[in-house]
Order: sequence, then structure tokens, then C-alpha cells
Amino acid sequence: MMALVWAIDLVVQFVKILGGRHRVAAVVRLAAWLALIALVAAGVVLLLWGIKALYDYLATLPPTSQEAAR
Repeated sequence: MMALVWAIDLVVQFVKILGGRHRVAAVVRLAAWLALIALVAAGVVLLLWGIKALYDYLATLPPTSQEAAR
């Protein structure tokens, strides 16, 4: 449970840095923005990879017909 509190605290600090409420060097703020962009890009790539993997799996299944289901 304490790990969740620490994780939430880290997210709050990160948002403060991004938003400019926490005084840090411009390099740190730039690095935070670049890290956020990289994280979002990685999430998009992971999502697209998952969709492609699902498509490839579904393509191997035999086709079904509506008449066979009746």
C-alpha cells in the first residue's frame, strides 16, 4: 500500500515539474517533457503491436459460416 502512495507522490511531483509549479532547471523540465513523449510513443507502439498480434491470431482461425451456427 505504501508503494502506491509513493507512486502517486512521484506522479504528482512529475506533473508539478511539467506544469511549472515546481521550480527546476529548464533542462530538467525539457527532459521531463521528452520522457513523457517517449512514454506515450512507447504506449502507442505497444497498442499497435497488440492489435497486429490479435489480427494475426484471428487470421489463423478457420472461418465460420452463419449456416453452420443454425
